[in-house]
Amino acid sequence: MPPDQKSQKRVKKLFSDLEQIARPLTESGSVPAGKSEVAPAPDAMTAAPEVDTLLVRIRELESQLNEQRAAPEVKTSPVLVYDKEEIGYAYSGDHVLPLQAVNVPAGKLENTIKAPLIASGETIGEMKIEPPAERELTPEEETMLSAVAQQVSLQIQNLRLLSAAERARAEAIAANRQFTHQNWESFMDGIRNSERIGYVYDQASVAPFADPSPAESDIQESINVLDEHVGNLFLKTDPSHPLTDEEREMISAVARQVAQQVENLRLLADASRARANAEEATRRLTRQDWEAYAKQKADTLGFVYDSLQVTPLEETRKPQNISFAQPLQVRGETIGQLAVAGLQTVPPEAVELASNVAEQVSIHVENLRLFELNEKRARELETVAVISTTASTTLDPDELLQSVVDLAKERFNLYHVHIYLADESWDTLLLVAGAGEIGKQMTMAGHAIPIHDEKSLVARASRERSALIVNDVRTEADFLPNPYLPDTRAEMAVPMISGDKVIGVFDVQSDIVGGFSQEDANIYTTLALQVAVALQNARLYQEQSATVAQLRELDRLKSSFLANMSHELRTPLNSILGFADVMLEELDGPLTENMQNDLGLIYKNGQHLLHLINDVLDMAKIESGKMNLNIEKFNLQEIIEEVTSITAPLASEKNLALFIEEDSDHEVEVHADKIRLRQVLINLINNAIKFTEKGKISIHVAREENNVLIAVKDTGIGIPVDHLESVFQEFTQVDTSTTRKVGGTGLGLPISRRLVQMHGGRLWVESTGINGEGSTFYVFLPIEAKVKQD
Repeated sequence: MPPDQKSQKRVKKLFSDLEQIARPLTESGSVPAGKSEVAPAPDAMTAAPEVDTLLVRIRELESQLNEQRAAPEVKTSPVLVYDKEEIGYAYSGDHVLPLQAVNVPAGKLENTIKAPLIASGETIGEMKIEPPAERELTPEEETMLSAVAQQVSLQIQNLRLLSAAERARAEAIAANRQFTHQNWESFMDGIRNSERIGYVYDQASVAPFADPSPAESDIQESINVLDEHVGNLFLKTDPSHPLTDEEREMISAVARQVAQQVENLRLLADASRARANAEEATRRLTRQDWEAYAKQKADTLGFVYDSLQVTPLEETRKPQNISFAQPLQVRGETIGQLAVAGLQTVPPEAVELASNVAEQVSIHVENLRLFELNEKRARELETVAVISTTASTTLDPDELLQSVVDLAKERFNLYHVHIYLADESWDTLLLVAGAGEIGKQMTMAGHAIPIHDEKSLVARASRERSALIVNDVRTEADFLPNPYLPDTRAEMAVPMISGDKVIGVFDVQSDIVGGFSQEDANIYTTLALQVAVALQNARLYQEQSATVAQLRELDRLKSSFLANMSHELRTPLNSILGFADVMLEELDGPLTENMQNDLGLIYKNGQHLLHLINDVLDMAKIESGKMNLNIEKFNLQEIIEEVTSITAPLASEKNLALFIEEDSDHEVEVHADKIRLRQVLINLINNAIKFTEKGKISIHVAREENNVLIAVKDTGIGIPVDHLESVFQEFTQVDTSTTRKVGGTGLGLPISRRLVQMHGGRLWVESTGINGEGSTFYVFLPIEAKVKQD
């Protein structure tokens, strides 16, 4: 560690002083011209050679010191933390070479198989493999390539993390050393100078030693603290008694003990300073707490004992002939005094006794104050918990706010409490709840405050979004007295914030001057935030309840309308179909060919319309919970064959193959509603025929333990993947143009799913959305239906 400028000046002054001391001694041996010759003193003659030797040694030391100062600083090359270049290796034959040294032909890159190297979701590299010329890689080898790439990625990531950990460790060690070094510099500054500290022990005394190192020493041991060099231990040995190995080891141990003790002393000094700072902060806090406590009490907290009774100090005349007084102190802060009056002489025993009494009184008074403060805070927190619980369990906003103000006034022992809510449309704060009869009167009167009112404490709290306190309202020039609240002395307004929005102000008032403190503001702020959240929840609950009620009513009206209309439409339609059938059978007379065609169209479209009406009626029954299932046991194959025979003509018209797959289970029997299951299968097969222009529709049945899986597969246009669930929503059409082309109401699949779910099963569809690959609808039913009535 190079010496600083102050040390350099001291070294120069030391060399100059030594030369000035030695020069008169060397000059005393010579006689100047013109002077009488005087015999030199024997001591001077003896000391002259030693002084010459000393001067030579001083000049040598000075020249060595100058050389050390002039020596250039050794600059270390920067450490390469990581390589920014791309890194790659190639394995060919039995050799691994850097990628830059491998000449890969461009033509071979066309057949390479690539596997990305991914770490933490990011691509950090790539593996490329050229397959052998005589064969291609198998799928297993390609899978193994992906696994190897994953392992390589993990290994690279681990190496990166290891490198980062090593760098972090090195940085932490360097920071620790730097911190220790800085602490030692501050410690050196803390003992009044920045010079070296040293002592020399010569078996007779211990004296300060300020030089960097002694002129002569045989042994030097470093004194290190946390790997930071802080000093040295120098020893001059006795030539007649050389040191043994045990003694040298003891010297090293002494150096380590000295380092530990010096560090302990430094830490002790730091701890003492921290303790002094903490005590000073505690004294300031104690003084502030006592000032706030005294403001809440009477103007003078004092009592007089006159051997007869104890009376408050303000009710008696203050004694003038005080003999002596002892301060009452709490944590070094004077909070009062214990005075004794009327003594002519003051014995030492009385002073000592009064001092002990004052000490005990101070401790007891502080304990009482802290106990009272803790009791108050506990009551306040309990009140906050009670009010918050009440608010969170009340879902009516008006009832919630009224219960909050009533509980707050009662539990906090306040003069008055009321709540204002912000009305953005009118830019005002409207009084919505007040404690007691006075609060109800003010609420009924429609009391409101403009948000931009400069004189209103409530409006200011809303604008500034923070709690505001006025502990003596009568000293405020802008205070506007409220005729309903004549005894108000202190007021605090706390904004009610929900999210980033001020929804109102929680205003509390006291009939005591100085009735609120900053701790009270923190308590009421917490309460106001919880009330704001509860109020928002109550409002949302009311809105949601109203919306749900409206939706239920609309749904009921819709179901009732659909049911009624279905019945009303089906009655005349049945008549139309009946008479059309009678006419087609020529019961009323022969028909011409045109009449046959026209009546055929009427009958066909009437049947289609009747089918649509039945779908609407079924959906209305299901939604109203009036759909009942008639469970019976039957063979599933019989139902499927019946459905295929019903739908076969429609498939034949489009030249589509409709069949049951050969490996389908023909023996499975189920407990279900035969009519409703047939309706489901007819809907699925009709949909498959509608949306398939060429190809086939196949049906497959497979038993899975206590369940059965029915699959209806087509080769039609398919369903986009993002619309696989939309097809099961009422009146929803995935492709409007296609649906319009083939017709339909969009109720077949929703009804089918609800019927399957009522049996305790599931209905879903799988499709790639590619035209020609079609869709597959699956019906998964329990062998014994688990009826779920809606």
